[in-house]
Amino acid sequence: MSHFRHQALLYESQDELAAVAASFIEEGLTAGDAVLVAVPERNRLLVRSEVGEAEGVRFIDMEEVGRNPARIISVWERFVTETLGRGRTPRGIGEPIWPGRGEVEIDECERHEALLNVAFDRSPPWALLCPYDAARLPGAVIERAAHTHPQIATSAGAAPSGRYSPSIGPEAAFAGAFPAPPPSAEGVSFGQADLAAVRNFVSERALRLGLDLGRAADLVTAANEVATNSIRHGGGAGTLRTWRENGGVVCEVRDAGRFTDPLSGRRFPPVGEPDGRGLWIANHLCDLVQVRSSAAGSAVRVWMGQPAE
Repeated sequence: MSHFRHQALLYESQDELAAVAASFIEEGLTAGDAVLVAVPERNRLLVRSEVGEAEGVRFIDMEEVGRNPARIISVWERFVTETLGRGRTPRGIGEPIWPGRGEVEIDECERHEALLNVAFDRSPPWALLCPYDAARLPGAVIERAAHTHPQIATSAGAAPSGRYSPSIGPEAAFAGAFPAPPPSAEGVSFGQADLAAVRNFVSERALRLGLDLGRAADLVTAANEVATNSIRHGGGAGTLRTWRENGGVVCEVRDAGRFTDPLSGRRFPPVGEPDGRGLWIANHLCDLVQVRSSAAGSAVRVWMGQPAE
């Protein structure tokens, strides 16, 4: 049985969010817990005004650290490890889905919420409360929260979710297929000797599609890392395409390999391990990273520029 208490808070108003979050924080502080609150700026100000400058509570901006949802698990792992190292119990509030996020982002957030249960399945006891704006988010998002959280919380208290799906493997983590790229997408095939050509290809297209020099350089680095993974683990070759979408630039890499670790790229690679860094680097450079993988092969899409509705 997992010691990780993972709850979805379905709040109907800002007052309800403030009250439940304050109660959750005060419960933890009374027990001597350390608390990390990772919510969008609007709700950070709301919760902070409710609890004040309480010692033992730290706030971070989820719109920054969780812009790419694949980065969030490492934030919680670091917090849990550091807190336990100080002899305290961790407690968190994390709101990765907020009104205004697009469908592409929400899909990745929902995969993240399910993968939290995998990442902390055997962790020491700690609690994470995940607020959902039930009054403003689509009903389908609220419904899926019941499938990714073992417990549902409201102002009336918490109860087990009868729709919780207790496990997620690589088939589910990477399930689905991407929509076809637009006709304007440009592509290139590559092998082991072609990484320099891949970098030049992405650099030229990224600048032509409107990225500034810094963002283009980050996209080149991310694409190079993903393409290198294709050469090492995806059959030695792959294809890369780029295009402009929703005001940003997308780079997609496809190969014949298959991802087997549902947490690939979400955990900091162990020191001394030669593999596992490519997707981690891409996740921390790009605004969104998507992975789809099956027996037919894998596809990774990296976005520079946040996708919208």
